[in-house]
Amino acid sequence: MTGSVFCMDLGNSRLKCGIMQNGELQQELFFSEPGLLEEVKAALDQYRPSAAILSSVIDHPPALETLLAERCPFIRLQYTTPLPVKLAYDKPETLGVDRMALASGAWATFPGKHSLIVGTGSAITYNFVHKTGVFLGGGISPGIDMRFRALHEFTDKLPLVKGSTQYSFIGYNTRQSILSGVQQGALAEVEGMIAAYSARYRNFNVLLTGGNLEFFASRLKSKIFASPYLMYKGLNSIVELNVLDKS
Repeated sequence: MTGSVFCMDLGNSRLKCGIMQNGELQQELFFSEPGLLEEVKAALDQYRPSAAILSSVIDHPPALETLLAERCPFIRLQYTTPLPVKLAYDKPETLGVDRMALASGAWATFPGKHSLIVGTGSAITYNFVHKTGVFLGGGISPGIDMRFRALHEFTDKLPLVKGSTQYSFIGYNTRQSILSGVQQGALAEVEGMIAAYSARYRNFNVLLTGGNLEFFASRLKSKIFASPYLMYKGLNSIVELNVLDKS
């Protein structure tokens, strides 16, 4: 099968899609929630993909799956979908499909190698792929924006602060203190988690991805690979396994 692959990723913060061709990202599209179906329809009309895959961690309109399935071979990613990696997860039905896609993307990038994928979205996720091609699991903690909201919503007087690169290490007022505590705390957490994995697995690749990629990538001291499109790479590899290899 030739042609492009329509890789949809519906997350808690953004609704987006990667148009993949021969394993490489050709175009990234963003959709609005109110206009999702019409915008996706227009994109399908424009790109006419040879296959489509949907990774969704939100309640999306059922009509979206119908639309995609009508246009081309379609995969709704779920725990029963054959993956490039095996899942060693206690209850795979509870594993987020976004983490499955990231693990698949890491394996496509570094096959036969240990990989730690750090997703920096609404939540910070740690996902470890063993060199034998087994996704072992990892960890989940609140993302930066969630930490800001929690401080505001679970206290009486702390203000809601938005992330900023302009902050002092030692906060000289409440806003600066929150910026330092949340952002420096998140950085320290990620560095600490990488160090903890290093104590157990000496040689592994760290792939950093997600909406807060730039903030972390420019400040982490550990050696990392910035992978902004790792999700699409993983989704594409799943399509290759399930559709392209069988065409």
